Amino acid sequence: MKPVTARTETCSFQCTESLLGLLYVPFASNFKLHLQTPMASVTTSFILLHFFTFGNTINTKFLPCEADVNSISVDCSFRPLKYTPSFQSSSVLEIKLSYTKIKHVGHHAFAGVPNLNTLRLMGNCEPDRLGTVKSQKCRVEIHRDALKNLQNLTSLYLSKNSMTSIPLLPASLQFLDLQLNCIINIIHPLNTPNLHTLLLSKNCFYANPCNQSLYISTTVFRGLPNLKNLSLGYNNLTSVPKGLPPSLTSLDLRENTITEVLKGAFSHLTALENLNLEWNCQRCDHAARPCFPCPNNLPLHLHPEAFYSENSSISFLSLRGNSLKTVPPGLFKHLKKLKGLDLSDNLLAYEIRNGTFFEELTGLTWISLIYNYEPLKTFSELILSPHISKISGLQSLLLSGNFFLKLSNDSFNVLSTLRNLTKLELRMNFISACNLTSLKKLSSLKEIDLSQNMLNFLPCCSKSSSGIVDQETCQNQNLYTDHVHEQIPIVVDREKTSRADTWKSNQQALPENNEFKIQQPWEFKKKLCHQKLDFDLSQNDLMSLNNRVFVGLENVGCLDLSLNYMSQTLKGGMFDGMKKLVFLNMSFNRLDLYDAHAFSELKSTLKLLDVSNNDFHFKMRGMGHSFMFLKNLTSLEVLSLANNGIGMRIDQRLLSNSLKYLYFSGNHLDIMWGSDKNKYTHFFQNLTKLIYLDISNNGLKSISEQLLINLPVSIKGLSINNNLLYYFSWQNISRLSNLCHLNLSRNFLTYLPPQGADFGPFFSLLDLSHNHFTFIPENFFSKATSLKYLYLNHNQIKALSNQHLPALFKNGSSLHELTLHDNPFQCYCDTSWLADFLRTTSIQIPHLTTHVLCEFPESQQGKSLLFMDQRSCQDIYGSLAFLICSFFTIVLTVVPLLKHLYGWDVWYCLQVLWAGHKGYSKLPGKDSCHHYDAFVVFDTRNGEVRDWVYNELTVNLEKSGNRRFCLCLEERDWIPGISCIDNLHMAVKNSGKTVFVLAKGAHGAEMINGVMQQAFFMVQQRLLDEKMDTAILVLLDETFPKLKYLQLRKRLCRKSVLSWPINPKAQPLFWNQMRVALALDNLKLYDSNMSESFI
Repeated sequence: MKPVTARTETCSFQCTESLLGLLYVPFASNFKLHLQTPMASVTTSFILLHFFTFGNTINTKFLPCEADVNSISVDCSFRPLKYTPSFQSSSVLEIKLSYTKIKHVGHHAFAGVPNLNTLRLMGNCEPDRLGTVKSQKCRVEIHRDALKNLQNLTSLYLSKNSMTSIPLLPASLQFLDLQLNCIINIIHPLNTPNLHTLLLSKNCFYANPCNQSLYISTTVFRGLPNLKNLSLGYNNLTSVPKGLPPSLTSLDLRENTITEVLKGAFSHLTALENLNLEWNCQRCDHAARPCFPCPNNLPLHLHPEAFYSENSSISFLSLRGNSLKTVPPGLFKHLKKLKGLDLSDNLLAYEIRNGTFFEELTGLTWISLIYNYEPLKTFSELILSPHISKISGLQSLLLSGNFFLKLSNDSFNVLSTLRNLTKLELRMNFISACNLTSLKKLSSLKEIDLSQNMLNFLPCCSKSSSGIVDQETCQNQNLYTDHVHEQIPIVVDREKTSRADTWKSNQQALPENNEFKIQQPWEFKKKLCHQKLDFDLSQNDLMSLNNRVFVGLENVGCLDLSLNYMSQTLKGGMFDGMKKLVFLNMSFNRLDLYDAHAFSELKSTLKLLDVSNNDFHFKMRGMGHSFMFLKNLTSLEVLSLANNGIGMRIDQRLLSNSLKYLYFSGNHLDIMWGSDKNKYTHFFQNLTKLIYLDISNNGLKSISEQLLINLPVSIKGLSINNNLLYYFSWQNISRLSNLCHLNLSRNFLTYLPPQGADFGPFFSLLDLSHNHFTFIPENFFSKATSLKYLYLNHNQIKALSNQHLPALFKNGSSLHELTLHDNPFQCYCDTSWLADFLRTTSIQIPHLTTHVLCEFPESQQGKSLLFMDQRSCQDIYGSLAFLICSFFTIVLTVVPLLKHLYGWDVWYCLQVLWAGHKGYSKLPGKDSCHHYDAFVVFDTRNGEVRDWVYNELTVNLEKSGNRRFCLCLEERDWIPGISCIDNLHMAVKNSGKTVFVLAKGAHGAEMINGVMQQAFFMVQQRLLDEKMDTAILVLLDETFPKLKYLQLRKRLCRKSVLSWPINPKAQPLFWNQMRVALALDNLKLYDSNMSESFI
């Protein structure tokens, strides 16, 4: 189903999709939730009303949520809301609060919306193993009475919230979704007599464990007389629940731990149509997810009358993945209305060959027997039970994954009696031999799937006497007969395997629509192959083709040969006899398309040809290529040459008078159009009926004027996205007068010309997203009178000018949809008008409330542009800002000028005034009371330290510099004959500072002798007695041990701790720091936060 908000890729009056197409949902009768008639009418009416009323102007009273103009639906999903918005509106019928951060719903949360019809509160707190937040328990709590008074509420979605209980519900409720929560006990009645759908799946399973089974009291079911759809899958149920309402039409019991279905388990459910019992006793030898078999790997035990009911209405039954090896006799005999049966993923390989239960399925139209292979067993050929012939109305037979090597004449004998059989699926069976002529026995077939096998159709080694190769012998040629028992492991996701194979009854084709749409090649298949024989041979071992391979396939209308190993030059006559072939897929091979007569036998029938991803020969250096075969295909309408790496040595023109859609992405037009002499400028010009051209992913850097004017005039859609474009010739776009769709997204375009581009009368969609545009000129879209869809998201647009706003953006223009999200908008005062424009415009702007955000200024970054308040930009603030800016401008201008003219005079006057105020003080120097400037204490036994003191310290402090310091050294200045302690005391006392030179010893420990210790104690005593801190520490080694005193010293007085630099160029800085430390009082160097305690 295509969402209403999806991009519409059609043109002008042809662009709008029909409402039927938007609301169309194919009918599938396998067990899925089906809306019953009352709810369907309500939902359809709501969708229609919502479709016709949504989005002219945004309703601002619900911000930051989005609402339609009539306030019918309010969407708050995917927003960082932590609290339930308190809306006050009687017109609101639907509120979406999914995937937010709401963890609590209060008592009166919805009191302001009394007419609420639908409430979606999903995905706000997934169970632990499923959610993204693992660190803390997450749970949504809804007040017990929060929903009770919503008397018009009919649909309630509460899945993925980790709820443990159910709040009180209104009696009007018809639909209730409680999946993926933590509800394991439901004891009290729900008091919802009108409820017809109850979804309780995945409340207790391996990804949401609860270590018990879901329990539902029988009184709960008795209070649901109108319940029709009940989902109880993934809940650890060990048996079929009792007391189920007899009104049920759909019952889902998949992936529980039910081991037995007793007699008459569903006998009272006479209205039951869809029953799902799959994956209860799981087959685990090819499981892709956690697998839980029954004890001892036993199959699900089915009583022969498990499905007995006097008037059974069951039309679809799924017993998939229950490890069944046999089918009890009489199991299906009471199911007279059974139309679809899923027995896939069991162990019924021998039952398929010999079973008698098929004769009980006389009314069946669809049956799935896929993946019933016997472990470690591959049969030589397909043998089917003769009782299958009793299913006279069978339309679809799925036999994939049963492992046999051959399809013989006998294999089709049983099927030949099924006159209504339209689909036969034989995928992944390791089939290496097949007599295709036997398929003529199945005259009613419309779809045959032999993909993912080992068919090769190798040519025979000998011929008959008449010179003609025997067809059956040729097709039965087999290289793999010696490997019968070598199975390849098959891993199947039990949830996804047969979803594409689901049973569909009363299937109708979509109504044909002749409107132009941008479609991919595979999207044409459904229309082209409708009511035609579709034959799938993809993913086999085909290495070459000849006209004998397709004997027996004369009636095939659609043929898929993709993903094989074909590496040959295709020549004419290979498809002789296939006079009805309209669809041919040969992608992902190694085909050489050089021969001009290739496919010539299909010229009158073939409409779609896919030869994409055949790049092997195109990448060979020096090899020429030709597309002359195209001119012979007079009925060809769709051609895919994508991802072939086409770039050189090819025809200069493509020639076709019938081709309408050409897919040329993933090639090298950058090389072709960049070659000398404009050799390939006219490459597409002779495709006279071309309406769509895809040249994305071609490495193009520019589209020049000459290239544009040589494109076919008939083009309606042009895709040049995902290139490297920095230039596009907008002036010549008028040449493409029929153009209605232009995709230039994901390029490097930065410039739009100021003059208007002439887009033509049918032009309706322009995609410029994911480029680098910063500005939209006012007149660029002046001639785009029919443009309806414009995509400008993911660019670098910072602002739109109010005075120069393009006319296309104004109310009354043809524009229906405009994307602006993910642009770095400026939210200043001069752009505040944009918020009002976005609120009131009639143009639909997707993601307006969530992704149209401010980027500048930084204070507004990440905020919605809609929240800009123009009142914050009043004139008074502008005047005040003007005065302040003027003042600072004058100051910053006058001060530098005065400094330049009178700077020295002012400085001298200030110095004189400051000296007079401060008075005179004696400067430290020769008049100091200390005999020495510093006493240097070091370990005299360490030669390296002695050398540094005498050759570095004394030289730089006593013999150089503007000021010469007088140092006291133990070996030089101490008085002989006086005791060591007296000399030490006098040296410390008579010196202004005491310098401790520290270095590591031989073993990495600090070297501190007795003299240094005593000197340290004296310095500390002097600090206590005289309040004088005279210590200076010099570290000669950066790896000196981190003593506690040293770390404290660095914190208190960092400038008194110096480190000798390793880099010689840094030594002058060290000596400067040393002189400063010797000249100044340490107390002045203390950290201001620490000094007071030491003064």
